[in-house]
This record gives sequence, structure tokens and C-alpha cells, in this order.
Amino acid sequence: MTSKSGRTRSDRYPIQLPILFWKKTGTRTRVGAGWTRELGERGFTAELAERFEVETLLRVRIQTDRGPIETEAKIVWIGASTPAGAENYYGLTFTNIAPEHLQALRDLILPLSMVAHAGMRLAMDLSVTCRPKNAGGSPLKGQTGEMSRGGMLLRLPRVIAPGTVLALTLHSSNGPLALEGAVVWSQAAEDQKPGELIDHGVRFTSSTWSVSLALGFLLAGRP
Repeated sequence: MTSKSGRTRSDRYPIQLPILFWKKTGTRTRVGAGWTRELGERGFTAELAERFEVETLLRVRIQTDRGPIETEAKIVWIGASTPAGAENYYGLTFTNIAPEHLQALRDLILPLSMVAHAGMRLAMDLSVTCRPKNAGGSPLKGQTGEMSRGGMLLRLPRVIAPGTVLALTLHSSNGPLALEGAVVWSQAAEDQKPGELIDHGVRFTSSTWSVSLALGFLLAGRP
């Protein structure tokens, strides 16, 4: 069903993936980042870092766990911003997508359309320093394994108890990114191996738009 505002929702599913975008003009433009909210074969809704008018054409890269999907899209409606007004909410339709990228999109959507909400984690190997929030002492050094907008797999040299809130710094070529996260699980003792880092599941608790935007650049711009 398509409403008078031009919104087509019946074929879109709540899937969050990081994206990079460029305004489609004759000259090179500055890259922006954002996140999809809903994704379908004909278009998507997204939170973007910049303000655009309806009919604006963009080149878009959607990052997935199988590699990027490159496409061109047109803004067809503009939604209300959040109360903080930090991000801009848009509906976009695809205007040009190569057959192989369309097939990759279909292959991506099919399994994710069967779950209530999909925030795909992407492989990401970054060094991390962290310590329990408001605690002193030397920081722990670890590595990321997978990451999404909402959290990550974090590998550390010792067990951190679930419920612990960590002050984290991710180190990448984009520069350090400071954020907070709560440990929600740790690797079972019987699965740990001597000399290897220990897996932890971390849910990000500093979910501001500036952090989400930085994560979008980090994940969508990965090799």
C-alpha cells in the first residue's frame, strides 16, 4: 500500500545496516554516513547525517556481512526528526541498482525478513582499551570480533562479570571513538582456552546520535 505521502512500507523490513552516501551531482561531494531503519527490494528508510530535499539523488553504499551493496536512490519523503533533532529521517527508492547487487539485496533480505528486528553484526577487528566505568587503574586491552549499532563481541584477557558497565575506546584509522557499554554475557569457563582472549557480549549504552554516526562511518567504511 502506498500512502499519499509516497510511503511504501509493505515490502520493507526493520533491518539496521550502516550506509555511506554521496549527493549525486557532477562534482565530487563530501561523504556522509547513516543507518537504515527499514529495507526492501525497492527502497529503504534511513537516518542520515545531513538535511536533503525531496527528489534529491544520492549514491549509496549499504554495508552487509557479505560486502557492500552499491546503488543509487532518490529521496521521496522526509520524516520527523527525533526530539533531539540530531538525525534526519528519510524514505528513499532505488533508481539504479546493478543486477548482481539486486540479487545480493534479495539474498540479504529473505532471512532477515523473518525476524522481528534485525541489527546485523559485521566482522570488525579493532583494538580496544576499556575499564569499568568510574574505576581507576590501567585499562584492559582487547579486540573486537563483530559489531553492530547496538553492541559488539569483545575479546578481553580476563573475565568481566555480566552487568559491568565499561568505558570503551575503539581504535581505528578514523581515530579513537569513546563510548560506554554493558557486559551482557561472558564466555563459559569450559569454553575458554589458556592464552586466548575471552569472549564477551557488550550492549552499547551511550546510544547518542553522534556515537551512532561515528559507528556508521566506522562500519560502512570498512574494507
